[in-house]
Amino acid sequence: MKRRTPDLLPSSRPAFWLVLALLAAGPAWAQTETAAETGPIVTEIEIRSDAPLSASLDLENLVEIPVGQPLVAENVRHTLRNLQASGSAAEIELLTRDDPARGGVVVMIVFRAVVQVEAVRIEGELGLPRDDLRRVVPQGEDEPLAEEKVVRGVYELQDLYQRSGYFQSTALVSVATDEARRRAVVTYHVSSGVRATVRTIAFDHPVDPFAPATLVQQLRLKPGDFYRRHTARDDAERLQSWLIRQQYSAARVDPPVEEYDRETNSVKLTYPIVVGPKISLVVVGADEKTLRRKGLLPFLGESGYDEALVLQAVNRLKSYYQEQGHYDVRIDTDEKRTGGELQLTFRIEPGPVYTLREIGFTGNDEVSDADLRRVMISSGRTLLRPGSGRLVQHNLDEDIDNLRRYYALHGYLQSEVGPPQVAKQGNDLRLSIPIKEGPRQRVVSLSFENVQALDIGDLKKNLPLKEHEGFHPVLLESTLDALRAEYASRGYVQAQVSARQDWNPDHTLVDVIIQVLEGPRQVADRIIVRGNERTVSDVIRRSLDLKPGDPISDVKLLEVERNLYRLGIFSRVDVSLVPAELDTTDRDVLVNVEEGKPRTLIYGIGWDSIDKVRGLFGFNHANVAGRAYSLRTDLRWSQRNSRFRIIFNQPYLGEYPVALTSTLFYEEQARRSDQPYDVTRYGARSEAVRVIGNRRISLGLDYLSVKLANVDPSVVSNEIERRNQPYQITSLVPTFFWDRRDDPISTTRGWSTLLQLQYAFPAFETDTEFLKLFVQQTHFFDLGHQNVLAASVRVGGIEPLKSLAVQADDPLAGFPSHNIPIPERFVAGGDATHRAYAFRELGIRGETLLPRSSGNGFVPVGGDGLFLFNLEYRFPLFGDFGGTVFFDTGNVWADWRSINFSELKNGVGLGGRYLSPLGPIRAGVGWKLDREPGESSYELFVNIGNTF
Repeated sequence: MKRRTPDLLPSSRPAFWLVLALLAAGPAWAQTETAAETGPIVTEIEIRSDAPLSASLDLENLVEIPVGQPLVAENVRHTLRNLQASGSAAEIELLTRDDPARGGVVVMIVFRAVVQVEAVRIEGELGLPRDDLRRVVPQGEDEPLAEEKVVRGVYELQDLYQRSGYFQSTALVSVATDEARRRAVVTYHVSSGVRATVRTIAFDHPVDPFAPATLVQQLRLKPGDFYRRHTARDDAERLQSWLIRQQYSAARVDPPVEEYDRETNSVKLTYPIVVGPKISLVVVGADEKTLRRKGLLPFLGESGYDEALVLQAVNRLKSYYQEQGHYDVRIDTDEKRTGGELQLTFRIEPGPVYTLREIGFTGNDEVSDADLRRVMISSGRTLLRPGSGRLVQHNLDEDIDNLRRYYALHGYLQSEVGPPQVAKQGNDLRLSIPIKEGPRQRVVSLSFENVQALDIGDLKKNLPLKEHEGFHPVLLESTLDALRAEYASRGYVQAQVSARQDWNPDHTLVDVIIQVLEGPRQVADRIIVRGNERTVSDVIRRSLDLKPGDPISDVKLLEVERNLYRLGIFSRVDVSLVPAELDTTDRDVLVNVEEGKPRTLIYGIGWDSIDKVRGLFGFNHANVAGRAYSLRTDLRWSQRNSRFRIIFNQPYLGEYPVALTSTLFYEEQARRSDQPYDVTRYGARSEAVRVIGNRRISLGLDYLSVKLANVDPSVVSNEIERRNQPYQITSLVPTFFWDRRDDPISTTRGWSTLLQLQYAFPAFETDTEFLKLFVQQTHFFDLGHQNVLAASVRVGGIEPLKSLAVQADDPLAGFPSHNIPIPERFVAGGDATHRAYAFRELGIRGETLLPRSSGNGFVPVGGDGLFLFNLEYRFPLFGDFGGTVFFDTGNVWADWRSINFSELKNGVGLGGRYLSPLGPIRAGVGWKLDREPGESSYELFVNIGNTF
């Protein structure tokens, strides 16, 4: 688009909205009907403004009037609509000027710029911290001036002062506007006045047996203190909690009534209160402390006492005892009031311990017992399921409901389930559930009418309602909802989906016909970005995953918002459609963003007994050059160690959705008692990542150099800590990861595949050259009731492509692996590989495990071949706790050609799992099945994260 920007218009020039009539001023505009339809040729576009326009204003995208083409009304309307939606101006005017020399017209777009807020100031007698005052003012800096926000700021300030006890405060606002620059300074003039104090504290009801002064003593706000409304309200909860701890569990304290006296500038607080009786608890037949510790008596907590909580306690106690096998437990309660005290008595008779041995069904002719048991919580006694074999009434009630729903959703709408029958034989229980299945309603055929945009074959695979299976109205409605959602995701937001049913005479077989009126498809037209002062508009558009012509729906707009939030540079994102006529299918998308602070500074100083004085300095920039690049640097220094690191991240690479992360680091470690040498480590890494659905493809380029100095002569080279081994390497690392798991943290089903290749090549003074391949395959099988069987296979091999010089006294001389630096070889053993062996201590003696120079044990040096197989059964215990039984086998060989399954080392073990917010916390023990002389029989492990 050829355009020219003349001098800025004087601020006094009048501006008009949508002055389309001026387009008819030229003599060449409307001579014939054909000319009126096509319009004159646009020879040039001029942009005029009474103030500098924002650098982020993307005129190339917003102006839809092409130079060299006829000027038509539709392009004019679209251009004005786009420019108005961008929020770049308060008023916009479009005019034309004849251009006889070139035989057309010059289009002039005139902006009356929006007034931007340059600064928001708060002046006067503040009384409160300036930051607290600024936080409640909605008008922000570098935002368009909004009268509603400016005025609301006055009320927000007054409200804050009132809440803080400044009842005589005042707040006024003034706005100074620089018309030439279209910039404004908003100034709030405040006077806090003198802060009110608390005059007296009273209670609206008698507080016997306590003295009022005793209750006041429990409050943070006392007579004579400065008044704060939030503190007074918090004190109501504080006092109620204190009364409950004094065994007045029925006590209730509400927020105080506030009475302000202007003459004395003080506040009287009156707390609505009901102390209630003192609650004493008597437990007969059980230990009260144990019941309290297990949370079985909720009326003794901060929630207070009421009949509903007592009933809840009875139900919890009954379930608790039944989980221990006391199916016939009897729990009676009794209340006795004496004076101001209420005595609550729990009488618990546990009864004998029973084991649920069998669950049977009668009357289920068409559904198998196995299918029914899969929907039940209750189960008979099994060895691998702790908690099984216990009949709990609460679970049994839920089981009956689940069975009824199961039958209904499979077409048995008249089925009857229960009541369950429990038979006792000694200490065994046998549960029998009678079932009357009744007639079944089935779907004979599922057909579609007027479906053009979707593939019917793919539709039938994923819909809840299926041919030759049961019919239920809920399944039909879910099917219609799924179709509506699928149409909406493809842009058919006005699609109408309904169903017609054709039943046989006895109402057991039905043909379902889905009728669809697809309607027009809604697609994105122009994408208008506003609110970005620092961020380049193209960066935002590139991150949207939305292009002109793509279908749009509410779901798609939410995805666009998530994509922008993922950049980490916006504090607020709002994506919406620009209003248009009802029959418009090409919709402009308005992306409104609010940028957060891009820069942060981190620093600190400390001391510990090992590193002595320590310091930290870091700088982060989340939006470098306005392109969503992030730069993170940190420097850690101590008297013994130092580290410097720079991380630069690009969420895209040119025009491609490829994330690129580059890292540069330098470390120094001084000698210490457990490290008789100095270490210098430096390197760089750059990794490009492309995520396509559940597949992750990456390519990394690594350079690493590790050097030692002041080495103690007694140190044996292969006994140096693995990460401190001196070497240099440059390598290219492509990786492919395919994740089909249902949840990466708490996986119950699915699989994943990892394929990684590493090519080390001579470059940057490195001479190592090899190929390294690592493959891992995992599978998870859902066994029901939160039981999972997990399996993993890991295979690796390294092929040296160049021989390295070796010293005659090198213990690895003659081994194939001597051409591979020790840190690059495979090692195994530990909680993430083979749990029967300590960390890195799995291997073959004399090949990948070498005797220590002291003669005490072996040192792992790794190898060029790896095979590991893990099989794990995970089962629930209670809440977020679970257990595991596992079998691990594998080994590490000096050469991948030497992998021999007869040399596999096996281990079995038990473990526990806790699903914490940080991920699974695991602990357990693994026993060696192929123990060699000098090896321990077992290994303990504790870690966070999954084994595989």
